[in-house]
Amino acid sequence: MKKKRGHGLVVRAGKAALCQTKRNRSRKSLVRTHGFRKRMRTTSGRAILKRRRAKGRWVLCPKSYPNRGKRA
Repeated sequence: MKKKRGHGLVVRAGKAALCQTKRNRSRKSLVRTHGFRKRMRTTSGRAILKRRRAKGRWVLCPKSYPNRGKRA
């Protein structure tokens, strides 16, 4: 019995997607997404603060204290 073979053509799913360069978010879109007042504006942000309070975090929003933990 003869096995039917392809003509050496290998099709790999998603190969075209792997060849594209990876897109990152610009720094401009990351600005002001971690502060306390920004968190309080959205429902999901308030949920984050609620979880951090429930966990007993001393600092709710580390970005509100920019020099915290850094040496002078």
